[in-house]
Amino acid sequence: MIRLDIDLSYLTKNFEIGTQRLNQYGSKSIDEIMEAEAEQGNPRAEKFEQEVLNDPKQLLKLFKLANPRNRYAILSNMSSQDLEYIMQYLEPGDLLLGLMFFTKEKLLSLIYDLPKNKICSIVFQAFSMEQFLKLIPEKEIDKFFESDKLDKEKVLDIVKSLPEEKLNKMIEKYMFQEEGKIQEDNNWSAEHVVNWMNQLEPDKFKKALQCFEREEKSELITELTKQDQNLRNEFSKNALTFPLRQLDKQDIVKNMNKLEPDDLIKMVNELPDELMSVVATQIDPEVFAEILSKNFKDILSEIGIGNVA
Repeated sequence: MIRLDIDLSYLTKNFEIGTQRLNQYGSKSIDEIMEAEAEQGNPRAEKFEQEVLNDPKQLLKLFKLANPRNRYAILSNMSSQDLEYIMQYLEPGDLLLGLMFFTKEKLLSLIYDLPKNKICSIVFQAFSMEQFLKLIPEKEIDKFFESDKLDKEKVLDIVKSLPEEKLNKMIEKYMFQEEGKIQEDNNWSAEHVVNWMNQLEPDKFKKALQCFEREEKSELITELTKQDQNLRNEFSKNALTFPLRQLDKQDIVKNMNKLEPDDLIKMVNELPDELMSVVATQIDPEVFAEILSKNFKDILSEIGIGNVA
């Protein structure tokens, strides 16, 4: 039985059932009370289902669904599947609040399971690309340059704008790592460097890019991702989620507001039923009345009166 603080004056006015008679019904549900009343010749009681259970506006009044305690009492008696169904009717802001019930570690785990483009929508709302690149390990920056989606011409166009000192330092490091020798001529022009890089095989071209200092690598990535934001997906999930560990849980959730409602619902559905009921209580009362009327007649039949004065 679901005990609610219902509108007793509604029953008196519309169904001519006084407080004294309601007391006599004891622990019966309102549905059972109406059946009993109908058997005793109460003509109004016979129309209870048609006039109340099938009318969301009347449900809203009788069961005082504007009262969050009443909504919670009903929701806490629903199954996991029913609660999951209800979630689709919540506003995105309500779903975001529901995410606050997760621990920070669980929240990061849920984000990690998202597609990369959706992780990017969170990360790059919280951080600029420059900030992001300062926070992640350099090995993750190097992994970016292993992508086959980088346009060689665009990369070289950015490379030629770098200081020649930095270009020569890159070649010196590359020569030592790849060929085990120290470059004797450290005065290559930018044009010479670009021509040399342009002739490298794909794997060696990637190695050369990884031989730049972190600052130059970050500059290259920043410019490339400005030209094509889809390249942000070339970072690993570990790299993308790494900076989020610097944020408080509240700030992480705040930056999840660009996710689709379906993504938020899938996350909230991982909460225990008792917490899902709390989240679902935020539902608009009128919407809730509509849903109950159409889909949850079995739940409505279990509602009884909480207190009869």
